[in-house]
Amino acid sequence: MLPMKDIYEEVARLTAQGERVATATIVRTRGSTPREVGAKMLVRRSGISGTVGGGCGEADAWRAALSAIDTGQSEIVVADLTEDIDLKSRGVCGGIMEIFVEPWTDAAEATRIVEALDRSSRVAVATVLESRHLPAAPGRHLIVPAEGEPMGSLGWPPLDARVVADARAAMLEGQPRTTTHRFEPDDEAQAAGQADVFVEVFVPPPTLLVCGAGHIAVPLASIGKLLGFQVTVLDDRASFANRERFPTADQIVVAGIEETLRGYPLTPDTYVVLVTRGHTYDVEALRTVIHAPVAYIGMIGSKRRVWAVFKLLYDEGVPVEKIRRVNAPIGLDLAAETPAEIAVSIAAELVKVRRGGQVPSLSDALRDRYAKLLEEGAELG
Repeated sequence: MLPMKDIYEEVARLTAQGERVATATIVRTRGSTPREVGAKMLVRRSGISGTVGGGCGEADAWRAALSAIDTGQSEIVVADLTEDIDLKSRGVCGGIMEIFVEPWTDAAEATRIVEALDRSSRVAVATVLESRHLPAAPGRHLIVPAEGEPMGSLGWPPLDARVVADARAAMLEGQPRTTTHRFEPDDEAQAAGQADVFVEVFVPPPTLLVCGAGHIAVPLASIGKLLGFQVTVLDDRASFANRERFPTADQIVVAGIEETLRGYPLTPDTYVVLVTRGHTYDVEALRTVIHAPVAYIGMIGSKRRVWAVFKLLYDEGVPVEKIRRVNAPIGLDLAAETPAEIAVSIAAELVKVRRGGQVPSLSDALRDRYAKLLEEGAELG
């Protein structure tokens, strides 16, 4: 999957060279589909970049995109993947995708989007999909940066005003959306009609901060990169934290854990994994991380090691509710044994937290027990 920015950069480059291209974007889904809302494909006469799922649905979108390149007209392709499954079925998933196919001939619009992405860490791009009885043409764009004034127009100021608010909400959630905006005759615009508008959002990739550069950290850093994280590895041992062991990591920090974390940008997009070589390093890390607004804190260790860390923190005055934030033991119950298997277990929990999954974690069974023991001043039996 190509990132949103890469797609628009390619659109801007190709159209500046005089080439006509089209994009195909999933704007709605129902049921089980091979790709999610926001997945995007760039289509040239010579081939494609990116994917909206493969199979017959993607083939339909590809054909529509080639037609859009010739006609200059956008359209919505409905890929129905709900046919009965048999040996003649073509890649059935069981759901329906609506794919907006949009031709591009002018580099200016794509260039404005790329420039907005360069200037701001979060940007929303709103696109009219359909318009009924409103002066908003399909394919019109409104660019909404997290800070500063919107750029462009969907063709009608009252619609722009509504969509700006919707785009800012989508940026906070970090999720694309398609919304139907209805206007009644008694609205401030004195017009009746509706428009379907797709809002795609560009947000920085989340950060996976791996504290500890031991045997589990090596496969975890690689898997984290595959999952779309910006990966940072932190350890005070240069013999462990180095480019040879972590070739795909975005950043390798060789320094003390506690002092580094005090100055590290811990944000709601940060996922912290503690796979250190001892519980004292876990405590050092948690003294800072446990109070930060991070998305996830996970700590490896046996039940007794986890309990020892929690007890030390509690005795230092850390409230139980903050200790409950820590996923420990870390990961999902995959009966993992090898470093690679444990890394998969941890990565699965990261995906669960990031996507809102419901599968139980190893820590779920112990979180209440640890909290009760701490509050009662009891010991782990």
